[in-house]
Amino acid sequence: MPLVASVQNLSKIYRKPGTNIEVPALRAINVDFNQGEFTAIMGASGSGKSTLMNVLGCLDQPTSGSYILGDQDISKLDDNSLSEIRSRRIGFIFQNFNLIQQLTVLENLEVPMFYLGIPPDERRRRAMELAEKVGLAERADHRPMQLSGGQQQRVCIARAMVNEPLILLADEPTGALDSKTGQQILELFDELVDQGKTIILVTHDPTVAHRCQRVIHLHDGRVQKDERHARHAVQVEGGQFSPVT
Repeated sequence: MPLVASVQNLSKIYRKPGTNIEVPALRAINVDFNQGEFTAIMGASGSGKSTLMNVLGCLDQPTSGSYILGDQDISKLDDNSLSEIRSRRIGFIFQNFNLIQQLTVLENLEVPMFYLGIPPDERRRRAMELAEKVGLAERADHRPMQLSGGQQQRVCIARAMVNEPLILLADEPTGALDSKTGQQILELFDELVDQGKTIILVTHDPTVAHRCQRVIHLHDGRVQKDERHARHAVQVEGGQFSPVT
């Protein structure tokens, strides 16, 4: 599979405000991500998983090392350039949806395309295609408050794909959902991966990670384990996720 993202010898150090005390969050991370790969990042609080996702999402810059996204080294880009990369090459999926409550499903999908300079007719056509892709064509004129949690997360997934990103980054995407609805979202991720999408998610739930082809375990800012395996289906039993063996 083609390589879509790579971090090499990447470190991130924070300085406590008003002091000279340095706090290392990432320590010499080396990780490659391939197209069409479904990866989970796990680790205890303070392990560095959120910092790594922020760097991958161009929300933060490494202190040292390199980050290659596609064919571009973005490690030293300024804030304006990072913003451009975020809008055009990365899709974000949030736990709490972050939808605009006053807008319909289609309008929520059209907003990022407006900022990309896509003409109105093309925005509407692509928004409808994405709504259909995530199974919400019949809800396209509904507002978020009229949707279930799972449906709102589907809107978020569709919104993350409007720019045809190189990578999709998901932060605890099933954390606000019940078990059955969370399983449906993971099944949608499976479909996207089968279509060649690259998904990287942060999760604390081993059964969610079990759905991924790859699990990266972080500990004290370092890669403790990097495991690849076949994706496993997960069924719901008694309201809980359960791996299918």
